[in-house]
Amino acid sequence: MTQGDHLTDAGYETFAKMTLPLQSDLKRYCLAKASSAWDADDLLQESLIKAYRWYTRFPNREITKPFLFRIAANAWVDICRSRKWEPQVGQLEEHLIGSYDEWSKWDVREALELLSDRLEPKQVVLILLIDVFHFTAKETGRLFGQSEGSVKAALKRARTRLKKAVESYPEYWDDSVLTAPRGGLSIEVFEALVEGFRRADPYAIFRSYQTMIDDGAMVDRIELRGNTLYFTIIDPDGNVLTITEKLKWQDDKYHSKS
Repeated sequence: MTQGDHLTDAGYETFAKMTLPLQSDLKRYCLAKASSAWDADDLLQESLIKAYRWYTRFPNREITKPFLFRIAANAWVDICRSRKWEPQVGQLEEHLIGSYDEWSKWDVREALELLSDRLEPKQVVLILLIDVFHFTAKETGRLFGQSEGSVKAALKRARTRLKKAVESYPEYWDDSVLTAPRGGLSIEVFEALVEGFRRADPYAIFRSYQTMIDDGAMVDRIELRGNTLYFTIIDPDGNVLTITEKLKWQDDKYHSKS
């Protein structure tokens, strides 16, 4: 899509209104990456084009500052490669990259799905449950037989590691992610996810969750209501699958109800 196309595209006009409040921060970020006003302007335009492609594919995705910064980091790598430059390496100041607190659940989910191999399985599951599906540290601790304090400490380490991975691997936000081939969702994988929770096995949860993502499915919701876990999965064809698992708590651990 050319810049001229943007001017007549109603979808882009909506996207532009959504991103307008964030563009001043994005422009400062682009200038910090490119180090010249001319290149920063090119980077800004390319970043907005790439972000719009994501928006057209996932219109319900919240557009956030961390999301735009990740897109810009990837776009800068592309620009440098096209000009046979070496991308400048170095940490940007915190106010330019944003804090983890600014991440939406979309930001967290995408980072986990694209960079899960950069974290330990337990770290992926902790972030997934607490930051994406809004479990409390206490609930998560009960699931895995850990104290609330130990869960909070482990979560802090996991968030730090994920944020560093995002900053270190901008190429993961390439447009090719949008068109990667997907297979179909196997019910065995769905059942393996539930079984992982049943056995309080974070490694099993991690493996089955990652397989679902690779198959093109989306884990839309995991909720804990009292003693019951509710799972909602959207398969590659858009079909919604749900299952519940009744749990029996005992001494801060749980066992599947027979």
